[in-house]
Amino acid sequence: MAEGAGVSAERRSPLEATYQSLGAQFVSVRGARLPERFIDTADECRAVRSGAGVCDRSDRVHLTASGPDAKAFLHRMLSNDVARLAVGQGCYATLMNPQGHMLADLYALQMDDHLLLETDVSAAARLREWLDKYIIADDVTVEDRGAQMAALGVEGPQAAKLLAAAGAGALPGAELDHAWAKLGEAAALVLRVGETGEEGYRLIFVVEYAQNIWDALAAARAAVPWKPVGHAAWNILRTEAGLPWYGADMDERTLPPEAALEARAISYTKGCYVGQEIIERIRSRGHVNRRLAGFHVSGPLPAAGAKLLRGGQEVGVLTTAVESPTLGRAIALGYLRREHLAAGTTLEVEGAGGAEVVELPFYRRAS
Repeated sequence: MAEGAGVSAERRSPLEATYQSLGAQFVSVRGARLPERFIDTADECRAVRSGAGVCDRSDRVHLTASGPDAKAFLHRMLSNDVARLAVGQGCYATLMNPQGHMLADLYALQMDDHLLLETDVSAAARLREWLDKYIIADDVTVEDRGAQMAALGVEGPQAAKLLAAAGAGALPGAELDHAWAKLGEAAALVLRVGETGEEGYRLIFVVEYAQNIWDALAAARAAVPWKPVGHAAWNILRTEAGLPWYGADMDERTLPPEAALEARAISYTKGCYVGQEIIERIRSRGHVNRRLAGFHVSGPLPAAGAKLLRGGQEVGVLTTAVESPTLGRAIALGYLRREHLAAGTTLEVEGAGGAEVVELPFYRRAS
């Protein structure tokens, strides 16, 4: 059964008062109230690219799945191989309906006696409801931890040094591995996950520890300078890294292969799960009719939903467009019909301006 009061109309960070004292401007994003910027968005981007930045992730909601059947149940529900996870490991997956459309994307993390699920705030209620719908004879309890748990993103080439200076000790090395650590005197789950093209971590903790964890990071600033980063900069950084976000670039109408999630989110060897028949049909056909692409855009910065045209015919749509300080130009993510996906293809943006197809990601730090 599913338990929990659900996500409030606007999810707020336990650190909101601290952000206000730092001069943050706020914005509502898919049902969460987040710092939009602190001083200057471009400077915040540069801080992550050159050193380290810390971003509030109140747009992420946490649920737990517990009980003796939890792991087997999620393995049958999600698109990735949950059964293979050992304690301290995680996977990225999607939850689909039987037609193969994405109801949520999420990280599934194997804890000692349960699985911790992290998803976008806009998909949390749907994720919980659909899991509950399929719990019939399974001994599984799904609980919404949105009111009890919060998260921060820590990314940049100095992110690991910052966490070490704050007391975290040994950090998980492989993507989506996770381990408990102490920052100051507060416990946090440290998840290895990057969204910006830099080395990245997520700190997940109970809300009562939020200020202690922030203070531990602040005390480490003398050893490793860092900046607080607002949602505007984080959105630019993840766009530069070519990472689609649920609620912005993906929704309940999107098939995972359209968003180029096959390598990250889908196991083709795990056996049956909800939506598998559609995914296998797509693999057999060899393509989807449209696919996520990157674009250099010219002219006025287009809004999300702007149509892409070629020869006066609609061939795609933009989902995210930002001014990139890293690249010194406007870039965008969107969907394009497969016959136009070749890099270098030029298109018109409805209303004004143009777009050129480029390979993703726009930015990746050289290893």
